[in-house]
Amino acid sequence: MNVLEELFIDVAQFHLYSPYAESNMNFKDLASSAMSAIKQVQSVISPDIYKKIAAGEDNDEKDALRSAVANLTLAKQLIFNVLSLRKSDVDIYKNEQEQMRRAYRDNYYNAMDTLLQLLDSDEEWKKTKTYKALENLKLKTTYEFDASYPIDNSFLYFFRCVPIQQEALDDYVSGYYERLPEKDQTNRRKLDRCLAKITVALSLRRFDILEFPSTIRNLFEDSKVMRYGTQEQERMLTLSDDLMSQALESLKNIDLSLSGNTDADIVTETSFNRPDDKIYLMP
Repeated sequence: MNVLEELFIDVAQFHLYSPYAESNMNFKDLASSAMSAIKQVQSVISPDIYKKIAAGEDNDEKDALRSAVANLTLAKQLIFNVLSLRKSDVDIYKNEQEQMRRAYRDNYYNAMDTLLQLLDSDEEWKKTKTYKALENLKLKTTYEFDASYPIDNSFLYFFRCVPIQQEALDDYVSGYYERLPEKDQTNRRKLDRCLAKITVALSLRRFDILEFPSTIRNLFEDSKVMRYGTQEQERMLTLSDDLMSQALESLKNIDLSLSGNTDADIVTETSFNRPDDKIYLMP
């Protein structure tokens, strides 16, 4: 059985979830791209949850899963379709190809967001390793993360960043949370903001720009029409450095606050003067 036949009744149903798919396309042609797409989806929701939804009755979860798989499959298949068209002397411009890929990726992203939001009340989903990993985090929900740094309440981005948030905690922020008094809500909000910024900064160095929520993608004007790999990568690294710098500077201020040295003058360095220092005024 073709992997797509587990989720779709036939090609006609596949076309309902995939805009502008070739009318003569069949599941056999899409098999390799579909396997890659399904594996990527399963890496987020787990193979067991995928099989449960695919084998279940039609509902909102299955609709979202079908949309995610169909659009991601076509995004991966696009380059092969373009090569096939060129062999038939049909030219596809690079900007058109990129816009199509972005459209498929956007549809996939939105479908996965919807699916993960629906799964939020599923008891089987809460037993997966991905969900259980939230217990060790400080920003445990999409809404908490979004309150600290806007991510369009994206469930997909939030869960993709679970291991990165854990890394940010271990390497940068956990010590501050341990020192934080329970009643100090002001510094707690600042720490949450630092944690979110560091997580986003690290993800900018590891994800493709198309994997980010629209709030972050829109910071890159080049990504709206045509994408220039080198220039876009440089801008992502620049934004990453800016966010990391802001977070580390905030951590320094929090450190001073928690140490009780809020009156220290670290700009003029007068805090290093000693009472036994003698000052001579020359005529």
